[in-house]
Amino acid sequence: MMLQQFLKTTFTNVRGKKRTDALHDAILSKLKKEYPKYKNYDWEFEVSLDSDSYGGKFKIDILGINKTTGKIVVILCKCNNSNIGKNIYNMANTTLGESHRLLDGPLENKIEKILFISIFPNVAPNFKNNGTIRGWDNIATNYKNRINTNKSLDKYFNGKVEEVNIFYDIKDMDLKNTRKDFKNIIPLNITKIELKHETM
Repeated sequence: MMLQQFLKTTFTNVRGKKRTDALHDAILSKLKKEYPKYKNYDWEFEVSLDSDSYGGKFKIDILGINKTTGKIVVILCKCNNSNIGKNIYNMANTTLGESHRLLDGPLENKIEKILFISIFPNVAPNFKNNGTIRGWDNIATNYKNRINTNKSLDKYFNGKVEEVNIFYDIKDMDLKNTRKDFKNIIPLNITKIELKHETM
């Protein structure tokens, strides 16, 4: 599935295996298209790695296996729709914590790359419980330019871990007043996956 197709109903289908599977497929398709080297990896979805730094299992969204070296690429992904601002610090803390959880454990030398890929509307609605809009979060400008974990990830992991943010606009955003108005959206200007430590 193409990411644009997935995003059309992202506000409608917010939970469930079908949505999760479609999200994973869309992100992997976009990654392979924009970074063709990853076409030569074997890929699996929703895999439990045997051992993290706590001695437990770690469930990941997408697993890539380098056919030459046997090393693995770990992808953890989210598609965030609304009420994002209040959770932005938790997202950053999770990114840093899960990086240590994976790389401080037995898999450290087996992991080639960890990618935290998140999708955000440039401007996201804040919904009230009754479905009306309380206000708007300007995600790209007010949050992700300020709260981005890549500086810390580079410091501790030397390019092995990256935070990747994909942004998009919603057509006719100014005409939307309630949650129902987001049932089917037209996503525009979807940004590319930008990896600091990879070449396209």
